[in-house]
Amino acid sequence: MLGAPSMTSGTDEACVDMLTQAAPGDASVLWVSFTTPAGACLDRWRSVHGTDPRDFGVIIVGETVGGGGNADIDSQAVQTISNASDLTGIGIKVGEFISGRDERIAVCFDSLTALLQYVDLETAYEFLHALTGQLHSVGAVSHFHIDPNAHEQRTIDTLLSLFDAEVRLREDGTADVRTRNLVG
Repeated sequence: MLGAPSMTSGTDEACVDMLTQAAPGDASVLWVSFTTPAGACLDRWRSVHGTDPRDFGVIIVGETVGGGGNADIDSQAVQTISNASDLTGIGIKVGEFISGRDERIAVCFDSLTALLQYVDLETAYEFLHALTGQLHSVGAVSHFHIDPNAHEQRTIDTLLSLFDAEVRLREDGTADVRTRNLVG
């Protein structure tokens, strides 16, 4: 889970860095975005690499503008879920993207804070439990953005139990990383 207060410097760079470490070279990258237009997602990647990932997809959730940014995006790479509380639809679209791929897959989910504006914590938890299981089953590496200042600590702790690590960016852009000790 990538925790960063709104407007923290370095958030975009940390996101792309996590995607790059998870998906070097010939990899597929998927963005699930409640907050960022599709073109801006790809612009983030290009700003670091100067080229596109092997394959990419963007799932725009809710009222986020589909284009945005400077990137020219193949319309087939962009899927839209108009109702932000349609968790089944989001899960289906993610499944379609990751299904049958042999290459490494990296996923950015932006953001849990936005998701929690549309569904309650229990519903979000159940959805994220299923989604992270689906991603794990294909060996995908993912990170999920959250603004820790927008939630009670109980909410953060509940969601954090779904993830292997927490990366928390400070206002100055430096990061604290905590990992869970996993059995087996």
